[in-house]
Amino acid sequence: MTNDDISDRLLDYLQNAVPRPQLSYSERPVRMMGGYDAAIFSFGLEGASEPLTGPLVLRLFQTGVDTDRAAREAAVQNALAALGYPAPRVFVAEASPGPLGGAFVIMERMPGATLGSEFVGLSVEGLGQILRLLLQLPRVRRDIVRLWGEAQTRLQALPVDAFLSQLESAGFPKESFTFDTCFAGVRAAVDELGLGELRPAVSWLAARRPNQVPTLVICHGDSQPLNVLADHGQLSGVIDWVKVVIADPAFDYGAALAILSTIPIRVPSALRGALRAFMVGLTRQHARNYRELPSASEATLRYHQVFNCVVQLVTVARNRAQGRTAQGAYNSPAGVTNLVNHIHSLTGLNVGIGSPTRQGAGLDRGRRQPEESS
Repeated sequence: MTNDDISDRLLDYLQNAVPRPQLSYSERPVRMMGGYDAAIFSFGLEGASEPLTGPLVLRLFQTGVDTDRAAREAAVQNALAALGYPAPRVFVAEASPGPLGGAFVIMERMPGATLGSEFVGLSVEGLGQILRLLLQLPRVRRDIVRLWGEAQTRLQALPVDAFLSQLESAGFPKESFTFDTCFAGVRAAVDELGLGELRPAVSWLAARRPNQVPTLVICHGDSQPLNVLADHGQLSGVIDWVKVVIADPAFDYGAALAILSTIPIRVPSALRGALRAFMVGLTRQHARNYRELPSASEATLRYHQVFNCVVQLVTVARNRAQGRTAQGAYNSPAGVTNLVNHIHSLTGLNVGIGSPTRQGAGLDRGRRQPEESS
């Protein structure tokens, strides 16, 4: 479906759903970056009533995404917003693929840009441009650590019971947001996809489950700078709530360490080493907030790094099995290799995932050199 098709069908849907037959666009939908299993568009409406009068975002899920995904994301984000957290409020959650070819949500567009957006789609030529970019790193680092830390600590301070109560009122039982449920889903996916070479990591995780901490918190599940928005130096929004879970604070800090240690870096080779060191360094500084908690444990932090890497590998395997070979930041030889190597560095295990046609065949396995591409 083309962008024009989506624009026409979205307007037709809204004219009937609002209903306002004279509704039109003040901004036609424009595709935004981000979203491995959804297409994201910014748009605005002319002649709409509240709450659709401001800048809006359409998040259109791909075919095959869980049927309750739209309603679940809407419930999570609206519960967070009701508690005063800067998550985008969702105004429309449509489960049927009929109108646009997939389930979708329409939400408010938060102001600002993602942290680290200076490096998204980076293309640098010439020594002078490289040096100017490197000179920005200290300022960018300070801003990311400050605002990312604020987003994390504010989230952890929210009342878990009030959050879960709102989710249950929306039809989502609180048990579906526990770490136990999350882990059970990963184990089931490994079995379903026949990922025999990933089972040692699952067994490692099962045998080393940390003791439950006295206070569980709301965890984002994909805590990293590109999911945090800032506007004029102030925290303005946190996006992408598909992996939210009630867990040990280490869940988010471990995920952050794993993601920024393994995500493929697609920049000119002259910048790769410096940017990887920059990313790992700022994540370690971010994780100091975790280490200051009374229940902090390096073993627990390592555990959640391994868990995040296993989740990412399962996601790659599922995408491959469904023929979505271009979806996801890790769906590449570099991505899989980085995840496999990180698990080995933390556990000593050699793991892997099979090919799209021969699950468990071991085409992506063992330790290799990262293959980060430019």
